Amino acid sequence: MKIFLKGSLLFVIFSVLLFESCARDQIRYRPEKVVEPVISESPLVRVLIIKSTDKVRINSKGLRFSAISGAGRVIKKFKGEGEIYTFRGGRGYIRLIRKGAVTASAEKFIVSSREGKILVNGNAYRGSLRIDSRGGKEFSVINIIGVDNYLKGVLPAEIGYLGEEAYEAFRAQAVASRSYALSKLNKTKEKDHDLKATIMDQVYRGMGGETSRANRAVEETAGLAAVWNGKPIKAYYSSCCGGHTADIRFAWPWKEDFPYLYGVRDGRSNESERSFCRQSSHFRWRVSWRGDKLERILSRTLEKEVDRKIIPFRKIVDLRTGGFAPDGRIKYIDIITDRDRYRIYGDRIRWVLRPESPSGAILKSTLFKLNVSKERGRVVLAEILGGGNGHGVGMCQTGAIKMAKLGYSAEEIISHYYPGVEVEKIY
Repeated sequence: MKIFLKGSLLFVIFSVLLFESCARDQIRYRPEKVVEPVISESPLVRVLIIKSTDKVRINSKGLRFSAISGAGRVIKKFKGEGEIYTFRGGRGYIRLIRKGAVTASAEKFIVSSREGKILVNGNAYRGSLRIDSRGGKEFSVINIIGVDNYLKGVLPAEIGYLGEEAYEAFRAQAVASRSYALSKLNKTKEKDHDLKATIMDQVYRGMGGETSRANRAVEETAGLAAVWNGKPIKAYYSSCCGGHTADIRFAWPWKEDFPYLYGVRDGRSNESERSFCRQSSHFRWRVSWRGDKLERILSRTLEKEVDRKIIPFRKIVDLRTGGFAPDGRIKYIDIITDRDRYRIYGDRIRWVLRPESPSGAILKSTLFKLNVSKERGRVVLAEILGGGNGHGVGMCQTGAIKMAKLGYSAEEIISHYYPGVEVEKIY
């Protein structure tokens, strides 16, 4: 009961401190307005959808195959019609198998379809495929697709299945996701792909993840991107900001920063300063660990987050937070064991302080207050009272949905979460 009352009091104090820290005015920047398209036509993106050492099955009507050597020379071309073909990795090459027999072997294959879609392990994808050997038995499957068709498989996976009343949030997500994808292109020329089909970039599920409403939002915003100094922005976004979006300089101090990612209050004065994302189930939360459980978790997670060998420890002596960023998030945390001391910065805290969960989920956010109880020089209980879900940088998706329901346009949503940018037709 004492722990419960103490936690409740801390939760109230946390909410007050959080909103005080979130009330600071944000500096607005204005780049020069872009008046000419910066891209002549809708670009193609290369999306890594599979890395495998096993097998990948494809089929479609009117398949066209090109087997390509390591030097880039086409060594064989042939057609397929409605049959199932299997790719398997070899020793630095790929085998294409039809009805149990090897049809061709090469370091690379290009596959297209007269039907305009290809089934990959049962999932339909627009565009074409490139299958590359990655050495040994590993190979990759890369979907080469126009950016707008790519976005159709991204929107529902990233922001959900929205009703018509929140349609402007779909349009805002289309602009943000397009901007993010285009911002990657110039920096991935030397790589074999531009984007991963996972949370490491944007979750992409191909045609199986599409909906008619999301597709309409993509088509209506075709060519529109948020730009800064004439270039598509790094339009990061996350599920719920908890009242204030994150400042990239503290969330990801190792990444390039831009003023439009310094964080904004998730509310407007005409909405009584209440957060747009306040109705989310992730807006406020709590998590706790017993000392022995925390020791086991940290013995596994610290190894991946520090640049030196972890000295085996018997106990956690203390956990100390290193102050708060202007958005209210923790700047860093010190983990002190009986053998060494480790400092974890920004968003990587979430990957170390993992809740006890069979799924292995990371901590929801770094927007939190930490309370540590110790006995005889050892942490016996650690409690977090937190807010938000995700890294918090850029657009708050839950907030964007609420803004749409309140009547804000996609352009207004974008300008709120990425202050100073312009929404422009760039192709």
